[in-house]
Amino acid sequence: MIDLKYHITSIVAVFLALGLGILIGSSIVGDNLLVDQQKKIIDRLEEQFYVLRDRDKKLEADNEYKDTIIKNYENYSQTVLPLLVADRLKGYKVAVIVTGDSEVPAGMAGALSTAGAQVVSKTVVLANMYLDSVELRESLMGFYDLKEDTSRDTLRHYVAGSVAAAINGQADPSIISFLEQNNLVKFSGDNSIPINGVILLGGANNLNSYLAESFDQGLITYFNNEGIKVFGVEQSQVGHSYIPAYQKNNISTVDNIDLSPGQISLVLAMEGEAGNYGIKATAQKFMPSLPLSSLGGR
Repeated sequence: MIDLKYHITSIVAVFLALGLGILIGSSIVGDNLLVDQQKKIIDRLEEQFYVLRDRDKKLEADNEYKDTIIKNYENYSQTVLPLLVADRLKGYKVAVIVTGDSEVPAGMAGALSTAGAQVVSKTVVLANMYLDSVELRESLMGFYDLKEDTSRDTLRHYVAGSVAAAINGQADPSIISFLEQNNLVKFSGDNSIPINGVILLGGANNLNSYLAESFDQGLITYFNNEGIKVFGVEQSQVGHSYIPAYQKNNISTVDNIDLSPGQISLVLAMEGEAGNYGIKATAQKFMPSLPLSSLGGR
């Protein structure tokens, strides 16, 4: 795709260079033929400049129009969302784990609440989980009784098992204290309440924040072994997607959880319609089949 602004800037630069060339050429050489050739080039470039400028204005207008349409569709979706998800997860207990570097979208929390689900705990992975500190890595190797050359990914896998056990109410308090004192994770909520499912909010905008193949994998392995459903989600715009890693584990995924269609998809997936939903190339379907009963059908 051509960057029109860059192209226009380049043409302006050529204008200036040619204008300077005409000035120097006419003063030094006095050759009318050279001046005429340069003027013809400038005329052609000027014509191209105006064409590109008009095209740039049209593209900006088109983008503004499309942005308006998208906002209107999102507002419409938010309006119908309660009709589609109300009470579908009544009594459902879920834990949310923020493993990427995004915040929990307000719309996701709202959709879960409308559906009747209770978020009993929220766990946030902190920057120390990147394990840049030598001292922290040594502390982890000592805590888990591992070899000195243990890789960071292996260490994260062990930590993930401890975090998952804590969320499931099966970790010793000393483990929880160790994780929090080393600023690896932040626990909130009540981890003593039995959970029906876990939502992993992944997606990273910084490559250093990408932990899908190690930490998230450890979480998924633990919960799968415990028979607890896992749902992997991320926002529609992230620099490094977690969805491909999630899909290797055959869990349901939603790649546009910041938008109302993604929030509806998550609720319906948690209700039982497993799949990979969203707008990215990894999605198998935009949304689950909408229940006719919610739409007034029979």
